[in-house]
Amino acid sequence: VNKVLNMISIFHASEGNLDDPRVVKHMMRCQDYLWVAEDGMKMQGYNGSQCWDTSFCIQAMHEAGVLDQFPEVSKKAWQYFERTQILSTEVSQASPAYKYETGEFRNKFYRHISEGGWPFSTSAHGWPISDCTAEGLKASLCLLKSKTIKECLGNKSLIDISTDRLEKAANILLSYQNEDGGWATYENNRGWGWYEELNPSEAFGDIMIDYSYVECSMAALTGLADFRDVYPEYRPREIRHSIEKGKAFLKSVQRPDGSWYGSWACCFTYGIWFGVEGLVRCGEPKNSECIQKACRYLVKQQRPNGGWGEDFTSCYDKEYAKDGMKDYGDDGSGVVNTAWALLSLSYAEYDDIDAVRRGVHYLMKRQLPSGDFPQEGISGVFNRSTGITYTAYRNVFPMWAIGRCLEKFGDDPLALKVEAKSESK
Repeated sequence: VNKVLNMISIFHASEGNLDDPRVVKHMMRCQDYLWVAEDGMKMQGYNGSQCWDTSFCIQAMHEAGVLDQFPEVSKKAWQYFERTQILSTEVSQASPAYKYETGEFRNKFYRHISEGGWPFSTSAHGWPISDCTAEGLKASLCLLKSKTIKECLGNKSLIDISTDRLEKAANILLSYQNEDGGWATYENNRGWGWYEELNPSEAFGDIMIDYSYVECSMAALTGLADFRDVYPEYRPREIRHSIEKGKAFLKSVQRPDGSWYGSWACCFTYGIWFGVEGLVRCGEPKNSECIQKACRYLVKQQRPNGGWGEDFTSCYDKEYAKDGMKDYGDDGSGVVNTAWALLSLSYAEYDDIDAVRRGVHYLMKRQLPSGDFPQEGISGVFNRSTGITYTAYRNVFPMWAIGRCLEKFGDDPLALKVEAKSESK
């Protein structure tokens, strides 16, 4: 949206001159937003989702215990996070944008701090986002545990992400927390719900202010918790207080039926994963009622084939899709929704091992001979009404879920391995 608006504005300011250097620069970057997907050409809302996808992928590989099996992947991911952290490299600090980090310019233009955050896509995006910063921080901390990365940092074949830079990421997360204890996306909450009466958009809902979300809140909470584990002496009281407030927020937005509404994907399986993992990671007992109630809700939604599925109707009806992923899934189930459900159940170590086993079995049956998983219905969403295609989700989340189930439950969830392969033939 910003790209198109800015390009039209520059074209108008140049009086329609296509040879104006400013217009030429804008035209050169249009390719960044065009992407040929399996179902046709897409015009992206950003210049990609690289940092977001890479953060999840690295955490999945870490939890599955395979980072050091793929050293080149680990090294390239580290280099990517190092150069993508906002206004943190020599190159970015030499750019005109860096002067706006000073107190003078931030006060003059009502700017939030940016240095130390991570964006949704690339450094060219340049906006720190609460959950992208948190996931980038968590992924970087995962890589720091890798033997490959430790060796490369030791022999200086990779550029270090210094402690100071990681501390600045934690500062970003602390600064983004709202008064209600939760985290929004790009900025703090600076208004009231009645502003939505002035919403000029015919397509988007809840856009007039930035609200606290379960997803952003869990990401920030777990990012701070992971950071605290490695750097316990850095702002300990503030981080502890922030986590306590964040836990209370997560509990406050849990629905009476045990679910959380997911605002950035389809939908309840996604929101529940963030709610459960956020609470447990920050000290909530796994046998507490709020965790058990969420798990019971998930098991209730499991489909006869062992999977879980939702489509876009969950987002705008704000109720679980009664037919699951009816049109673009597998008999109502989908691999991404199934993976999200398993991530919740395994993190909570829920005692219904049969539900977990059936879910893992379902994912194994759906994997293709190439190792890929099938592209199904759109899994991402924003502002209630707009779908986002995340093609990496279909591979990242099943790997993550199976790896976590194996780590939490041992070999038992994979006991049907032979049967699964035989049925897939």
